[in-house]
Amino acid sequence: MYAVLRKLISAEVVLKHKKQISLNLAWLTKVGSFVSLAGHFYTSADRSGSFLGLDDGEKIKYEFRNLKVTDAFWNHVLYLLVEIHPKRPWLSYNPHSWFFLARPESERGLRDFIIKNGGQYLLTAGGKEPLDRTIQREFDGKRSQYFMRGSPLFPKNNYYPSVIGDYILEVWIDPAQAKAIEHIYTITTDINAEIEEKLRDIIGSRGRTKLVVSRSRKKAEKLRYRLAKPFYIVRHT
Repeated sequence: MYAVLRKLISAEVVLKHKKQISLNLAWLTKVGSFVSLAGHFYTSADRSGSFLGLDDGEKIKYEFRNLKVTDAFWNHVLYLLVEIHPKRPWLSYNPHSWFFLARPESERGLRDFIIKNGGQYLLTAGGKEPLDRTIQREFDGKRSQYFMRGSPLFPKNNYYPSVIGDYILEVWIDPAQAKAIEHIYTITTDINAEIEEKLRDIIGSRGRTKLVVSRSRKKAEKLRYRLAKPFYIVRHT
């Protein structure tokens, strides 16, 4: 059983945090008709003890020692939040949007899932390096939009916040990993297989990361105001 479980965790079919095991909703979206049943279960089941059960002003923290596991759980959280906030824009800030280069299938899956649910995928990058420009083609300019600031919005280059509805998702990756990413973006003028491999190596490396999910209408409004300025947001009645 444990051998099978390790294989499922490695394949990102299930997610493990401490003693809690859950199916990865990002993976479930790939298996067709089962996703609607699973999605209903995850969003309507007893939410006590999870971020879906947070009241206004509450938060829950998760810590990981592997960035790949962090990224899988990160996407899992986002899929669930999109499920309970359909048609709401998802606004996110990355110092560099390197996940589109290291794990394009995962990022495209999230983008398409948000759009399919009637929302918008709105991404701000702190940098404006050649690699930052590379992913512009991934956005249609309406349902998915991308803005490059050319300067950091937040002081720490390992901080990745996002907001949807009254939920805020904040991730701090390992500072050493953030430094390695910054170095690659500084010295690279064009994307190639070698650079993609280096970025994937960072995802596969060990490092302390922290993920915090909080629910706060006031804090969400403040972050949304900061991130929404460069975008055209579709209003729903």
